[in-house]
Amino acid sequence: MHVSPKVEETRLYIEKPHMIRHYLQLFRMKQWTKNIFVFSGLLLSPDMLDLAAGGRSLLAFVLFCGISSSIYILNDIVDIEKDRLHPKKKFRPLPAGSIKLRHAFAALLLLCPCTLAASFWLSPQFGCVTAAYFLLNLSYSLKLKEYVFVDIIIISTGFVLRALSGIFVVHGRVSLWFLLSIAFLTLFLGLNKRKKEILTLAEDSRHHRKNLDKYSIGLINEIIPMLTSCTILSYSFFIIYETGSKLMIVTIPMALYGILRYQYLASRTDYGESPELVLLKDKPIVLIMLLWLVVYVSLLGQPFL
Repeated sequence: MHVSPKVEETRLYIEKPHMIRHYLQLFRMKQWTKNIFVFSGLLLSPDMLDLAAGGRSLLAFVLFCGISSSIYILNDIVDIEKDRLHPKKKFRPLPAGSIKLRHAFAALLLLCPCTLAASFWLSPQFGCVTAAYFLLNLSYSLKLKEYVFVDIIIISTGFVLRALSGIFVVHGRVSLWFLLSIAFLTLFLGLNKRKKEILTLAEDSRHHRKNLDKYSIGLINEIIPMLTSCTILSYSFFIIYETGSKLMIVTIPMALYGILRYQYLASRTDYGESPELVLLKDKPIVLIMLLWLVVYVSLLGQPFL
C-alpha cells in the first residue's frame, strides 16, 4: 500500500524520540554512574578545588563515558543471542530488535576512535589508560569473561583504571592504598552481581554466561566477608597514613555503613545485579556518600586535635 510522504514524515517524527531513548539505552546511560571514579583523582590532587582541575576531570569523565559506552555496545553485539535468554537483558535495544545490528556497529565505529583520539589530546597518560581500559574490556568481551574469577578481576581492574586516569589528568598523587580499596570494593560488588545472576537465572545461568555454573552461592558467601574486611582495612590504611589528618578516621564508619547498606540491599532487592542503581535510587547510600564527601573535603589536611 502506498504511503504518502507527509504520512511517512509524521511517522518518523513520532518515532524519533523513541529511537533517541533506544540509543541512550544502548549507550547504557545509567551505568555512567560507574565513571564517577574518574573524579577520585581530585581527592588525591593538591588542587582539589581548582576550577581548571575540575574542568579536566569533568572532560575525563565524559570521555570515559564514551569509551565505556563503546564497550557496552561491543558487549551487546557479542552477547546478543545470550541476552535474549535473560529475563531482563532481553529488553535491551539489540536483543529486542529496537536497534538494528548494523546501526550498532556504526555507532561503535564512530564513538570509539573519536573518544580515544580526544583522550590522547587531553593527556597522553590519560589516553594510554583509556586505551588500556578498552583493550582489557575487549579481551573480556571476546574470551576472558568465560573464566571464573578472571571475569570479576578484569571488571575490578577497570574501576582501578578509571581512578588512575582521573589521577593522571589532574596530576594527582598515586595512592596504592586508595587504589587497593577500590579494587577490593569492586570485587565485592562484582561477586554480589554474580550471586544475583545465579539466583535470577537459576537453571538457565550456564546458557547466559558460560562460567556462572562454576560459581556457587556457598563459595560467594564465603568470599564476600573477606572482601568486605580487605576493603575497610585498605581504606583505613589510606585514611590513617596518606591523608595527613587523623581526624579523617571519622569517615571510616561512613564507608563501613555504605558497604553494609549495599549488602543489605543486595540480599533483599534486585540491586545486586545492577550496582549502578544504588547510586540512583537508594537515598541512604546517596546521603552517606554526600556526607562522606563533605567531611573528606573539609578535614583533608587538617591536623589531629
